[in-house]
Amino acid sequence: MKNLILVLILNLTLNSCAQEKKCEDFKTGKFVYAEKNRPEKIVRTDNLQIEINSETGVEIYTKIEWKSDCEYVMTYEKILNHPKDISSVIGKKIYVEILETNGNKIRVRAKSDSMDEKIEFIKTE
Repeated sequence: MKNLILVLILNLTLNSCAQEKKCEDFKTGKFVYAEKNRPEKIVRTDNLQIEINSETGVEIYTKIEWKSDCEYVMTYEKILNHPKDISSVIGKKIYVEILETNGNKIRVRAKSDSMDEKIEFIKTE
């Protein structure tokens, strides 16, 4: 019986210390990739995301549709200043799930027909 009570107390303590995802804090704002070799800056409103590469000038515009506080779908609307014709991606979707938040950092899983990867972002504003 003492072991059961100890296990319950330990479980409650660990659960109360676990950090809760605060996805709503990341629905809007300005972001950068956590990877140092990714120069893109991201600006997100409730329903639009613009990703701008400061080195190449490429701008990617996606519509955002929130499915829940921690899941959204991005749909490519337009891509400007890309050196190749990539018009075939217009209308394609990326399904995003927020896996973890930690202070101003966010880790997501982004999936589409051609990718499935985990990405980290830092919220700058």
